[in-house]
Amino acid sequence: MEMFGTFVAGLGLFLVGIKGLGTHLQLLAGGRMRRMLGTATRSAPRSAALGVMLGALTQSSNAATFISTSLVQAGILALPRAMLIVGFANIGTAGLVLLATVDLHLAALWLVGVVGFLSTRNLGRASPLRPALGALLGLALLFLGIDLMKLGATPLRDLAAVREVLAAASGGIAALAIACLAGAVVAMVAQSSSTVTILALAMHEAGVLDFEQALLVACGASVGSGLAVLLLSSDLRGTSRRLAIYQALIKAAGAALFILLLAVEHASGLPLLLGLSAVAEDPQTRLAWLFLALQLVSALALSPFGAATERLLARLSPETQAEALSRPRYIYEQALAEPVTALDLVAREQRRLLNRLPVLADRLRAEPEAPEAPQAAMLEASEALEARIGIFLKDILSRGCGPEQLDRAVALEAALDGLRALRETLGEFSEVAAGIGPAEAATLLPVIHRLAEALHLLLGELAEFGGAGDAESLALLGTLTADRSDMMDGLRRRLARDEPNLPYAAQDVLFRATSLFERMVWLTRRQALLLAPAPG
Repeated sequence: MEMFGTFVAGLGLFLVGIKGLGTHLQLLAGGRMRRMLGTATRSAPRSAALGVMLGALTQSSNAATFISTSLVQAGILALPRAMLIVGFANIGTAGLVLLATVDLHLAALWLVGVVGFLSTRNLGRASPLRPALGALLGLALLFLGIDLMKLGATPLRDLAAVREVLAAASGGIAALAIACLAGAVVAMVAQSSSTVTILALAMHEAGVLDFEQALLVACGASVGSGLAVLLLSSDLRGTSRRLAIYQALIKAAGAALFILLLAVEHASGLPLLLGLSAVAEDPQTRLAWLFLALQLVSALALSPFGAATERLLARLSPETQAEALSRPRYIYEQALAEPVTALDLVAREQRRLLNRLPVLADRLRAEPEAPEAPQAAMLEASEALEARIGIFLKDILSRGCGPEQLDRAVALEAALDGLRALRETLGEFSEVAAGIGPAEAATLLPVIHRLAEALHLLLGELAEFGGAGDAESLALLGTLTADRSDMMDGLRRRLARDEPNLPYAAQDVLFRATSLFERMVWLTRRQALLLAPAPG
């Protein structure tokens, strides 16, 4: 039971670490980091070398895969380069000398200690250290999670049942298949093909497994490690899951090639794998070198078919609606060379976000129009696009610009904050509406629908003003966004009078909905003032 609890705790830490790492890397994804990583991965050999180093340092292909996934999600790393890094990280994990000297547990403890020490400093909200510390903490939790999962799986090597299953593979195709399957299952639990291979080496030395069985255990462990990545990425969707699928594919391809070579060697008698005594006289050393060769074959298996592999990954894990809607339409890296043009593009991109707000409010009306995408997808897409625009604005400011451009960039940052606040409040309003139970629906839904109709009208006027910016529209918005606290208070009192037996939960929903409506009105007024042209 303790073994299971340790493993589950490790899995929880791993998932929390992945989430934290991805979130804070997005905040760090400025132009400087993209340029640094772009230089480090400018060519295929550099990307491969970076992958080997990452695998050697983490000693976990799972960690390397999810770190690369976080970098791709943050827009720091391109998918083709990430595929090379993930593929060659497997070679780094096969370094048995590094395995003996690099302690993942110790690295995680150091990271937690450094983050804790630095976080005691009084860091302002704008400090670049805040997202960096968050990313480091996510990385530390990821490492601790993997280490705990391995710790929870360590007793497997001493279980009599595991040894009996492996020992049962004592000749014949079926028995060899058992060895391969056993390696895959244990690797899925242990989260490490290297760990399972070391176990196979020890069992070979003890005479429990012969050389061929130990090699098939290593092949199965490689496949199991790829399947473990797939299982851990089961909550990811779209492009975020492609690297995990790629890792599973290359692991399976490398193992399949080795098994095919073994079959050919049995049929022809050629010394392809089992007879390679020239590699090393000692069987254990030879097996270690063959495991390294297996990782190299896995890394190279799909490398010549990069474009075809990308198309396959796109079919296996297509882009989600949220990802498609979050893709910028106007801003692009090269535009940063001209600050004036870049700021114009930011304004256009923000108008896209502004035009989505009435659509989001429309979903809450009694008779909404045909939806373009689900509410959750649009909210997620708007959040991702806001993050990309924010990064782009920071890149403009970091490159330096004139006083006029500086003032406009600051104004656009304030407008972006306002759009974010409007979107977050609309999201909260949607959650409140979705939380209304069947018993209160007849009483509360008409109120929610009326508030949504008002918000739809209000945000529609704001979107029109954002496109035109005329004084007449601003005056109308000023009238529509007058203080609504007395109106909302009257609505609450009237409903309480008409429905004296309204449950407390329903009263709470009503209070939250009307409070959020008041906040939306205030935020709309603030946003209109931010969008108003400066007096000439």
